[in-house]
Amino acid sequence: MSYRELIFTVVAETAEPLGDALLELGALSVTVEDDAAGGYDENPLYGEPGLSPEVQAWDRSSVTALFNPDIDDSGAENFIPQLLIALKEAGFALTAPQEKIVEEQDWVRLTQSQFAPIQIGERIWVVPSWHDTPTDPNAICLAVDPGLAFGTGSHPTTHLCLLWLEQNTNLEKQSLLDYGCGSGILAIAAAKLGCNPVVGTDIDPQAMVAARSNAEINHTVIRFVLPTEGAPELAAETKYDIVMANILANPLQVLAPALVNKMRPGGRIVLSGVLARQAEEVIATYSQWLTLSVWKESDGWVCLHGTLAIQSDSTKTHSLASAQKKSLKLALIVLCALVLIIFGEHLSRNFLLPKLATNIDGSSNPLAVKAFTVLLSADEKICQAAKCVNRPLSDFSAWKITSATLSPENAREGLKGGPNHSILQVELQNKLALPVLPPNLVLVITDAEENEIESMQFTPQEWLTNEWQESHPDFSQVGVRAGEALSINLPISLPQNAAGYRVSVIYP
Repeated sequence: MSYRELIFTVVAETAEPLGDALLELGALSVTVEDDAAGGYDENPLYGEPGLSPEVQAWDRSSVTALFNPDIDDSGAENFIPQLLIALKEAGFALTAPQEKIVEEQDWVRLTQSQFAPIQIGERIWVVPSWHDTPTDPNAICLAVDPGLAFGTGSHPTTHLCLLWLEQNTNLEKQSLLDYGCGSGILAIAAAKLGCNPVVGTDIDPQAMVAARSNAEINHTVIRFVLPTEGAPELAAETKYDIVMANILANPLQVLAPALVNKMRPGGRIVLSGVLARQAEEVIATYSQWLTLSVWKESDGWVCLHGTLAIQSDSTKTHSLASAQKKSLKLALIVLCALVLIIFGEHLSRNFLLPKLATNIDGSSNPLAVKAFTVLLSADEKICQAAKCVNRPLSDFSAWKITSATLSPENAREGLKGGPNHSILQVELQNKLALPVLPPNLVLVITDAEENEIESMQFTPQEWLTNEWQESHPDFSQVGVRAGEALSINLPISLPQNAAGYRVSVIYP
């Protein structure tokens, strides 16, 4: 049996609807590829968070449709002209496609032939189920087939983690958490090297299915849980000797507090999925808890590791001193309340109140919150008596950006018009227990190398919605009230080479 393959070259916005039309006209399958793949003009698609393209295609896309003459009339001489007529009626004016004949093959064997056993280090082998295991009696074999979950040992990031496990000989009875476990390959290797207990977690339910199946095939006892299950293995009080995460640099930075919280004092952390140029940024993020260093590098990727220090007597003494300082701050707040009553509102409004303001997000000491509430109440009464002006403060640290997303407004129209028309959606909140003047909003656009391309700054009059400004006409005098959350939707025209962004607030 042979198949007939037709290849159409179209612009990006046509690729996806053309594929749908070909499937409706009887194609067995449709694939979309970069028409310039492998050449000078090859154009990778970047799926960065917030910038994932709605059109999964390239400026010039090859749309390949596969037909089977045995079950349709695709073998007829007039098949292509009739297909072009049907496509024209569906709204596609196309030239004649390229044509190839694809001979029948054993597709399963052909696919399997691409995955040979992989040796990692001196002992670890990743062996697909259709291959024989190595004869070396010291070999540690991981039976993992390529599937829907990431992790076959072929990628440098997975390779580096497996090397770290192999070269650390003191794993016996060490507890390990594999965060973002994918196929479960790292957890399985850890269990075979002596770690116990071993726990894996991933946000993808499909990964849980694959990981549990792989653990059973490898005769290992591993607990795989979703973060939403509320499992005791992921409870705040559960700590591990080793925390391993093979994800990407941005999620590793966002998850830093959670990952460090899963380490016991003296425990180790292993992070992979980090490009060499991103290493210093990730190391800096974790520096407030521990010291990370580059363990090894492979093909531009690095593996970072570090140890959480055991709290010494001097550290405990320092913690006690910190607690005493907090108590002293409470005492000062009470004292400042008395000073407010004695010395008047001017000093309090211009100095004391901004310095002593507590947060409304639950991070401030409850006693400090109560004391500051008393202080505000006293200040309000004095201000009413003195007929003073309530001046909101300007403090960028008062603002908490809870979400920031830059997504295409209309991907197809954007491609036709040149600039990438997108919508910047930001949610931010005044977390201080005081009114705060709205800041300027700054959007920095970066390229694939994270270099700045363009910086845009918006005044409150530009980014605050018209509805909000109409309902708060005096916001420039009274500010945004304590705890208020603001939602922003700004149209943005992005440069063609935009691949990332950063959002911040400033006061000019």
